[in-house]
Amino acid sequence: MKKRNVTALLSIVFFCISIQLAFGQGARYTGSYKKSAPIKHHGVSNIVIEGVEISSDNDYAIALYNSENVIIRNSKFGPTPLKVAIYLYNCKNITVVDNTFEDVQSALIASTSQGIKFDYNDVTNVVGGLRGGNGVGVLAQFIQVTGAGNSVSYNVNENFEGQSAPEDLININQSSGTAQSPIVVRGNWIRGGGPSVSGGGINLGDLNGAYQIAEDNILVDPGQYGVAISGGHDMTLRNNTVYSKREPYNNVGLIAVNWSEGQSYNITVAENKINYTNKDGAQNSWWIYQNVEPVAGKSTNAYRSDINESILPSQIIGRARSGIITPDPEPDPIPTPEPEPTPEPEPDPTPDPTPDPDVDELPVVENHPSIRIYSDKFNRVCVLNIGRLYPGATVTASVKSLNYTYTQNLTGFHTAINYSVPSGLTVDVFVKNGDRMSRTQLTF
Repeated sequence: MKKRNVTALLSIVFFCISIQLAFGQGARYTGSYKKSAPIKHHGVSNIVIEGVEISSDNDYAIALYNSENVIIRNSKFGPTPLKVAIYLYNCKNITVVDNTFEDVQSALIASTSQGIKFDYNDVTNVVGGLRGGNGVGVLAQFIQVTGAGNSVSYNVNENFEGQSAPEDLININQSSGTAQSPIVVRGNWIRGGGPSVSGGGINLGDLNGAYQIAEDNILVDPGQYGVAISGGHDMTLRNNTVYSKREPYNNVGLIAVNWSEGQSYNITVAENKINYTNKDGAQNSWWIYQNVEPVAGKSTNAYRSDINESILPSQIIGRARSGIITPDPEPDPIPTPEPEPTPEPEPDPTPDPTPDPDVDELPVVENHPSIRIYSDKFNRVCVLNIGRLYPGATVTASVKSLNYTYTQNLTGFHTAINYSVPSGLTVDVFVKNGDRMSRTQLTF
């Protein structure tokens, strides 16, 4: 079968649902903004706020109350040194995506709400109380956020010493997802924290809660701690990477403890990689207290002396915007069906001058630990790359049963091939990043 025809078939089968391609961490919008006064809405629904630029000395940039089905996208916020940039109260199904924040007291606080998504945003300098603002500074905080579809994912945050004063950069407080749809904190890049002696990177289960997961996050010098579980049940810290040099406020890289009343159970702390130096100059990778035991996966966590600040690229703010300049090519159009022709004797076939590569032609390699290949909940092939992304890095997916091969460039820490693979297919995936390679078969 010709590759062109197979592509058309996959266009019909794979694109049954619309899925956004993940170009990498952070905001991807490259357009212009229109200056706007602060926006405040009560009881609105089904609206989109986009393309605005808002700053304020003493007010929220956007405040929504008792509202639902609102998208805030492709906008720029800050400075807002005294107030949270986006504040949500008693809201439902609010998506904050592809925005840029700079010099904000906090980027997002959502309280008593459901279905909140804060994804693919760039945040520079969480000011906190540094300039007189009330309350602690956060990248994103959920307070009594419940139900399905809540996420803080694929954001980039950089805080510069002397220009920022965050507490917990991501804080999930008195909030509960569901067993089928936990609150997800995934794929965020965070660099810089402190000088708070109590704040740090990502904190799940603050004042209890349930069904929360933080995974695939990378944190460099995040503050007093790196990633934490502070209580609740059905909590997971998985495959996070934490590095910190010695700082006067540093304590420990990973914490799992119940600071609150109520029993903690179904706690998982697995496959986290840590190199964290405390304020005394000692390695202090993790502290898991007995009141959250038993903890699944505890033996799979690792102190890694080879982890350093290079786990994040030197430029993280604006990185996703540069990745969208060269979009993936358009798929071939779906051909119009034609009537079956009258059969004629077939001539000897002429071989294609450049036949499609077969899955067996992919090399056999020793998998590199910096590359993780997996499928997500949308049945997409995904790649996580930890560390440097070399020029020309690619992911190749082959479906042997269809003699089909597709290749695209890696675009950042997280890359997804935007095909939803039908159940029953086996995909052979090969990733090459410089001299680092991995190959895995995924069965859907």
